Amino acid sequence: MKKILVTTDFSANSKKAIRFAMQLASQNNYKLVFYNVTYVAIRPNAWDTVYSGSSNTSEISINQEKLENLITKIHRESKLAEISYECDCEVAEGPFLNVGNHIMEYAEKIKANYICVSTTGSGSISKLFGSTASELILKSTIPLFVIPKNYIQKEFSSICYASDIENIDSEIKKVVELADSLKSKITILHYDYDSYLKLDKEKLNNAAKKYESEKIFFEYKKLNPKYTINYHIRKDVLLIKPSLVVLFTKQNRNWFDRLFETHHSSNMSFNTKVPLLIFRKKEK
Repeated sequence: MKKILVTTDFSANSKKAIRFAMQLASQNNYKLVFYNVTYVAIRPNAWDTVYSGSSNTSEISINQEKLENLITKIHRESKLAEISYECDCEVAEGPFLNVGNHIMEYAEKIKANYICVSTTGSGSISKLFGSTASELILKSTIPLFVIPKNYIQKEFSSICYASDIENIDSEIKKVVELADSLKSKITILHYDYDSYLKLDKEKLNNAAKKYESEKIFFEYKKLNPKYTINYHIRKDVLLIKPSLVVLFTKQNRNWFDRLFETHHSSNMSFNTKVPLLIFRKKEK
């Protein structure tokens, strides 16, 4: 059974990630691990180890009950079938610890197949995703579901996979595996300038012939240099209306800054209702 680590800080936005993960698990055989980590700076020197440990235990106990009650409530409200899940809370201490690193370490410890995190707003990458989500996007070696604040829970029916076609043989296997488990169709989008589309015509046609089927569709799109790739993807996502957008990336901050930068004439911030699934692209 595959495992999804679902992070929450009990905020309204983080509930979106919980609802998304529950919907995913209801359509597939996933186990969900709902996880809360509370960051605490170094306590006053007057607190010895005994008092500090006692305080941590008490805080974990309170948060554990809070988390379990929250998950029970959201699952009841979702009216979804029974799902397999557990809840876990931890307290992290120290002057240099950060929540993002703690989440990645915990995900590796429980051998999570995915991490699921919610966003906080719109704008630049740090404002769009929030500091913790941004760090996970840029550093996590585990595939990451990123759930926008405007997400509306609904059944999965289609996946949009934005591809550069360079590593499609290895990447599409992961997308197809997920799509098959959710009984979803896949639309593969590839963007490039007109001259390159013509130059790579044979390679692009061969890729389409190899994988196209009743459930997999290819769409090759010409880039307009006046607009960011963000604009092109979001425009097509609005038309296709997928349940999920899949991206593969080397997790280079400049790449993400370009992808999610705003455009003065389009007011772009990738602020959609569509969740993202981000895989780390293997380095050549």
